[in-house]
Amino acid sequence: MKQRFIMLLLCSTPFFTYAQWNYPKYNELKARIQSFSSKSNAQLDVIGKSFGAEQIPIIKIQQGKEAKPTLLLVAGIDGKHPAGTINALNVAERLLDLPKQELADLLANKSIWILPLLNADAYKRNANHIELTAGNARQIDFDRDGRIDEDPEKDLNGDGFISQMRVKSPAGTYRPHLLSPDFLVLAEKNKGEAGIYELYKEGVDADKDGFYGEDGLSGVNLDRNFTYDYPFFESETGDYAASEPETRALMNLIFDNPQIAVVLHFGIQNNLSTAEVFDQRKASERIMKSWTNNDAQVSALVSHFYKEAAKELGDAPKMPAGKGNFSSTAYYHAGKFSFVTPSWWIPATQDSSKTNAKPSGSKDDDMFVRWVKANNIQGAILPWTKVNHPDFPNQEVEVGGKVERFQHNPPVEHLNASAQAHSNFVVQLMRAMASLEFSQPKITPLGDDIFRIEVRLFNTGALPIYPEIADKIKHVSKLKSVLELQKNQSFLSGKRLQLYPSLGAGKSQDLSWLVKGRGRAQLTVGCPTAGMKVIDINL
Repeated sequence: MKQRFIMLLLCSTPFFTYAQWNYPKYNELKARIQSFSSKSNAQLDVIGKSFGAEQIPIIKIQQGKEAKPTLLLVAGIDGKHPAGTINALNVAERLLDLPKQELADLLANKSIWILPLLNADAYKRNANHIELTAGNARQIDFDRDGRIDEDPEKDLNGDGFISQMRVKSPAGTYRPHLLSPDFLVLAEKNKGEAGIYELYKEGVDADKDGFYGEDGLSGVNLDRNFTYDYPFFESETGDYAASEPETRALMNLIFDNPQIAVVLHFGIQNNLSTAEVFDQRKASERIMKSWTNNDAQVSALVSHFYKEAAKELGDAPKMPAGKGNFSSTAYYHAGKFSFVTPSWWIPATQDSSKTNAKPSGSKDDDMFVRWVKANNIQGAILPWTKVNHPDFPNQEVEVGGKVERFQHNPPVEHLNASAQAHSNFVVQLMRAMASLEFSQPKITPLGDDIFRIEVRLFNTGALPIYPEIADKIKHVSKLKSVLELQKNQSFLSGKRLQLYPSLGAGKSQDLSWLVKGRGRAQLTVGCPTAGMKVIDINL
């Protein structure tokens, strides 16, 4: 009876795994996105099409169609991160569910645009696929051997997922985790530990190059295809920077809408839990690789906001940015404040066992194992099953262990707390964006119909009107003042249009002119990322 139960449990493993992996199918996701078109204060638009001809939707939460300073939230760039897409939609729904007056106040002078799924091709493929892959629908040569898709993934034990493959070997470097024997960790030889397994990705070496399932159905990883620090001649990066229609569509959106002031990316990187720091040497290189000093101070402030909003989620991991990623491009090449977070991470879980208080592997390994055990995450760590493997004749080969997709993508219900925390952070970030106010104009008659006009402009927000780096990028719209006079009036000093550098949080800018002639003048001051202010001046 016991043996029959064990066999039944093993046979039902794929069912439990799929039951836990409850992300919506692609058509279900599209229907959820489409539902925003009927919501008040939300408009649904399209910014372009993917390589596979799928539409790239954007949800614009705003009042009216007038351009206002905008926070752009982007998700679904790397196909291995569907949790970012779901969290972006969760945030959108929570924002629209804010009390009516609170939402009206938030949208009175600002907008938030949410682009939940840049890489639609990846989500469409992965929703029905045994392995999460990062790229779009373009066919590429991953291992650059002149052949395409010649070494696809292979589900050796038929459990419906690609997991790991262990081979028993005296030269092995891996051993079982003490809390979960099905999870392998590196043996620490300096502590006298011995490894007994070699560890590989589940698959076969179809092209005999020593790698397993490394050239299958996936395309260009869009988060390695952007222009900043683009990695030439590397796997998944594309033929050249911004080679993909999705990459260009997103950058065109930013360049065509100068009112976008802040970019927030839900991706597999993190510069919010650990803020950007100023590095004089890197900032002085021909290609800057450090935020400027003033911008790094802004990053520290926003990081403080973020850690307060997300403190119930626990300490987030350090996740450095890779080459060619979107968030760095948005800062260094588009001149936007650019922040990135995975929006969910494995929380620290205390071990209630009295027999194993000490860690059994790396910090990340231990956190993953404890999280899986504490939450009974079915399918994240699979039991090992023996297989006959053509690449390892006469050797003991088993398939099971860790399923990679759970590393950054928990079951959907585990995203609820994260979605609420990030909704709170988005609201706080929008309120912190730059806001311009005038002082009462001071008009001084100097005789002979000559007047001195003096106005002070204040930034009452917690952020500058745009990053310091934007003053180095010529296409970024600067702070400007335009004083329109009537035909009988003329300038004696000052100009009709004047440009100024970025205005920091709590800072002010004095504006003055000498004008000859009575009548009404109209002053317009501002920039797209902070809004425009208009005042009438009677002389």
